[in-house]
Amino acid sequence: MHSNQHVTIVHDGNKHNKSFIELVKRYHDIKLVEIKSLSAEDIKRSLLIIVQVDLKDPENLRPLKEKMSMPERENIPVLFLLDEFNRRQIVQSNILGATDYISYPCPDSNFIEIMGDLINRVVEQAWSKLSPIQENALKVSMKVVENTFSNAAEGMDVAQEDVKDSCDMIIEATSKDGLTDWMNAIRQHHNYTYRHSMMVCGYLTSFGMLLGVKKADLQMLALGGMVHDIGKSKISLNILDKPSKLDPHEWKIMMGHAEHSRIILETNNWHEDIIDIATHHHERLDGEGYPHRQKGRDVSDLARMTAIADVFSGLVDKRSYKPSMSAEKAISIMMEAEGHLDIPLVKAFQAVVLSDEEKTFAYQQ
Repeated sequence: MHSNQHVTIVHDGNKHNKSFIELVKRYHDIKLVEIKSLSAEDIKRSLLIIVQVDLKDPENLRPLKEKMSMPERENIPVLFLLDEFNRRQIVQSNILGATDYISYPCPDSNFIEIMGDLINRVVEQAWSKLSPIQENALKVSMKVVENTFSNAAEGMDVAQEDVKDSCDMIIEATSKDGLTDWMNAIRQHHNYTYRHSMMVCGYLTSFGMLLGVKKADLQMLALGGMVHDIGKSKISLNILDKPSKLDPHEWKIMMGHAEHSRIILETNNWHEDIIDIATHHHERLDGEGYPHRQKGRDVSDLARMTAIADVFSGLVDKRSYKPSMSAEKAISIMMEAEGHLDIPLVKAFQAVVLSDEEKTFAYQQ
């Protein structure tokens, strides 16, 4: 289910200014590959291909033309970094299939802007694969998530009705058209907190369908997934978006988001099960979690399921301080987390995220 996409950087082994690589690493996984070693699989997994080679060297041109002609490359944007911004190199780049080109070195802001524009084309392609019902559910629910978090941050009312309506759309879309394309589109969203909330909501929806839970319980899971991190609206962006691991003081502040979630949802009279999900999805079965150090049976089934979806989403999603992880690797790690996660439920969750086939599920009315 997880494509593990990266930015592929094609080079020729010669000395070039490569400082742009650190810029790319801030936002995406990368793969460095020499021209002749570039494979169809590398291309297929590419969000963007960046080519930095000497275009004056005929030894580079033939293999590069061959690689850029692969059918897998058809919908992948290619950015050429030119040593000299002259007519000859521009023409050569176009012949080789450049989507765009830029003289490099250049200001960081210019590079980030052009890279973002090209990768947004991939985002548009991801959205183009959605069925009409999936696209509508994603557009509505993403806007609801943004508004809900914004209202919570400003101390405004966080109403349930819009969130419930958007979750009903997600349930219907997942039931009819499955999860894969919808999740792939979500992964392109730039804001990690919103993206993570939507991913957990999607995983819990599919997980609930797999387990055959009743419609009312499925709605509760979807709602809980969407607002499980609502308390992060009260955490400074300097901590939420820190491009490295948090220090102990920052981590203590971050842990406070669970209590913030409880206060926000209780103040707005949300259902007690949703409050439970938001407050307790970081509890551990061995009692070492937070905020209330619940243990064993004290941790509800809804909180256990949300913990699994939350941990999985965190492992497979890329952050500025860590690369993404394959679904298989994430599940393997989670299976070793006895004392933290409910292992029988993790085993059941595998069917949601490890199947290559699109799944649709019927849920009980």
